[in-house]
Amino acid sequence: IALAAAVLAVAQNALSLAVIGTAGGFLAPFLVSTGSRNHIALFTYYAILNLGIFAVAWFRTWRVLNVLGFVFTFTITGLWRASGYDTEDLLSADFFLVLFFLMYVGVSILNCIRQPPNLKGYVSGSLVFGLPVVAFTLHATLVSRIEYALAWSALATGAFYLALAGSLWRSGRETFRLLVEAFAALGIVFASLAIPLAFDTRTTAAMWAVEGAGLIWLGVRQQRKLARAFGTLLQLAGGIGFLSGLHRIYDEAPILN
Repeated sequence: IALAAAVLAVAQNALSLAVIGTAGGFLAPFLVSTGSRNHIALFTYYAILNLGIFAVAWFRTWRVLNVLGFVFTFTITGLWRASGYDTEDLLSADFFLVLFFLMYVGVSILNCIRQPPNLKGYVSGSLVFGLPVVAFTLHATLVSRIEYALAWSALATGAFYLALAGSLWRSGRETFRLLVEAFAALGIVFASLAIPLAFDTRTTAAMWAVEGAGLIWLGVRQQRKLARAFGTLLQLAGGIGFLSGLHRIYDEAPILN
């Protein structure tokens, strides 16, 4: 029924039909649940549903449908994490989480490719910025017990977004301009987040100070207020981090500290 609704919705340009079919598809496991707690079957089914949303996004720019799928997918994933997760499920659960994350990043890119001219450069903020926050939070609950796992995860996420921003920028599409800026900002944020997750306050303060200075310089050169503001914020955060650890350096060599 969900598949038929998606096909008919695209053919007839009927958003309401797609929304009803998608919502029914996501609710179906709850209606037929036997209590088996088979999360692999559940998330495989949701992966297929999300592939359907991805396919619809190829033909129609329906942000309501995309956000609906995103909310259903990660809400149900979060509920399963809270009630049905066991430590031996780590690899399979994280695999599906990363898969869902990549799917909705792809949907965001398709939105920019397929959007009508009157929305040129428009980005769905709830999907672009909400996705990494929700996905990384769920991922953090899975790997928090592993040493440095969060730091490496934040660094990998930042590198992914920066590489993606660079690839989209090199494509030369005007509709990608705002998405490139959003992805670049996310890449910088997650790369910055990796520093305090891996190092102590003194090292974090030094690295944030250098990064903040670089962003301020870049913001001045390119006349980007957001870059200057974030660079200033990093400078302040670095200064606070340095002052918080100041009591530890009294006994060291003066000036050279």
